[in-house]
Amino acid sequence: MLAVDLDAQCNLSRRFVDMEYDAADPDGVLPPLHPMFHDDDSGWSGRSSSADIYFNGEVYPYHTRIDGLDALPGHGPRLREIELVRVDDVRERVHDRLYAFLSLEEVRQSYDIVLVDTAPAKGPLTISAMRAATHVIIPTTLEPQPIEGLFGMLQLWRQEMHSRDAGRAPLKIAAIQPNLFRKVALHEGILDSLRKDAAVASLLSPVILHQRIAFAESDHAEARPKSIFDLAERDPARQEAIEMCEYVERSLSGLGVA
Repeated sequence: MLAVDLDAQCNLSRRFVDMEYDAADPDGVLPPLHPMFHDDDSGWSGRSSSADIYFNGEVYPYHTRIDGLDALPGHGPRLREIELVRVDDVRERVHDRLYAFLSLEEVRQSYDIVLVDTAPAKGPLTISAMRAATHVIIPTTLEPQPIEGLFGMLQLWRQEMHSRDAGRAPLKIAAIQPNLFRKVALHEGILDSLRKDAAVASLLSPVILHQRIAFAESDHAEARPKSIFDLAERDPARQEAIEMCEYVERSLSGLGVA
């Protein structure tokens, strides 16, 4: 499996790769020197990132602490540079580039699943991810602005469905995933309205991820244990995470989902 980080904030990258901290970098982090790098490698900085897909097409994923999972970390300044590509060039240089990369025989032979993380915005990189994807998971918090973003993502999904080449399988939504839920009137009311919305209800995950300290703590560099899945068996955060994964797995396999 390969995880690709297209979000300039690099949260996925920090979780799976030992990013280096750099005070001169706007985001404070950059990919570490790759284990394959040697001082005599001319023309290569030794740092590989998802941005390389869009600049030169040559990338070197990093192994992670999880067996079977490689990661291609982000690099904030270079990813933001990609978002500034001229309108005349954006389709060739951005929109179609990730799909072309994932279609390479070497990539297809190396990975059976590719997970792509994007920023919660409808920019060129998100369009690129949609164009390359087979399934989409849309997380959302149940508050007015995130819900506006949710419907914006659904609009982007419909646009991709309309423009996708006839020979390719349609892009499916694996889940609209409620996140950071609290038992307050605002969250409960918005969740109820989504469940009653004919355009959304069938896509809405029945699993609710509550706002739990365990989810926040797992993002910390010194978190112990490192993963939500290593918590005690009865821990509610672990149970919710497993239920969500099982639901998404059923959705990906096409086996009856709610």
